[in-house]
Amino acid sequence: MKEAMLKEIDNIIFDLGNVIIRLDINATDIAFQKIFGDQYKSIAHILNEDLIFNQYEKGEISSEQFYSQLAHKTNNNSSTKELRNAWNAMLLDIPESRYELLEQAKQNYRTFCLSNTNETHIDYINEMLVQTKGIPNLNDYFEKIYLSHEVGMRKPDVEIFKKVIDDNQLKPSRTLFIDDTVGHLEGAKKAGLKVLHLTSFQLLDDLFSKN
Repeated sequence: MKEAMLKEIDNIIFDLGNVIIRLDINATDIAFQKIFGDQYKSIAHILNEDLIFNQYEKGEISSEQFYSQLAHKTNNNSSTKELRNAWNAMLLDIPESRYELLEQAKQNYRTFCLSNTNETHIDYINEMLVQTKGIPNLNDYFEKIYLSHEVGMRKPDVEIFKKVIDDNQLKPSRTLFIDDTVGHLEGAKKAGLKVLHLTSFQLLDDLFSKN
């Protein structure tokens, strides 16, 4: 599997969540349930319908606007700090083996990161990196990092994949995109990229193992 997947690959684009950093989406659901109570499911539906989360991930609204709209649309008096903590609850850690894997990958391939994310999550991750690794961000582990809220596009839209390809003059057929979300892989395929659906952290470790 390893030989076949990496054969004729020059470039690798890594997703961030559940590829580099471990996530527990349920933790954020639980945290919001504590804030919103029995109304949480209906509230989550309203927020998704209003595309607030998508707008935040594309940088179309600021963090201040995001939390303001979250409080307004839910008629909730929770503080921004409470809402931010709940929103960040899904973010766990980056295992040490991931740093080693990224260093190894960068020695053999041109490596990039492409993530649907937002200002709150990136600030939290960077604070964690300072505390755990003494580094301000993940920039040194990739040739370039593309974050949806900074570039104004998000996966699975084919445009964001084309931006990474065009910016760095990548040959799509020799570029592997790794993501844990099947829907995102469809956009990558449309851009001509080879793809790997990551179903576990171990799968990525096995892919880059030396054995």
